[in-house]
Amino acid sequence: MSVTAHSDIDQIRELRARYCRLADTKRWEAMADLFTDDAVMHFHRPDGTLSHSVTAAEFPASVGGRVGTGQPVHHVFSHEIEFTSDSTASGVWAMEDYVFYDRQADSAAPFTRMHGLGHYHDTYRKVDDVWRIAGFKLSRLRIDITD
Repeated sequence: MSVTAHSDIDQIRELRARYCRLADTKRWEAMADLFTDDAVMHFHRPDGTLSHSVTAAEFPASVGGRVGTGQPVHHVFSHEIEFTSDSTASGVWAMEDYVFYDRQADSAAPFTRMHGLGHYHDTYRKVDDVWRIAGFKLSRLRIDITD
């Protein structure tokens, strides 16, 4: 069997897929390794206002703390990736996410289900020959919450 080297675009697609898998399995510390040291992530509400921002260093505690006992499920698709240099790129991904809570197991859960739709607007940078997320803006088109 011969192995074909992955192109830069393949590596970026795998990077975003890994982000989703690690989020869904709540491996917050491992997710931090996907970012550049100076990465900042911005999360926006459907009306366009900023919900919160986190740095790469803050990401595990901040996002992990927000999810808590919930079970996240992420899907990304329909990507658009543009290379801006040999070591930088930007991308837009359509996204859908859910967070489920079991109120019988966690009476303080904020809801039983959240369903979000929107887009990740990413920037990427190649560091030591490895593509990393240099930052993103998550813009939500819609959030439906079920109590």
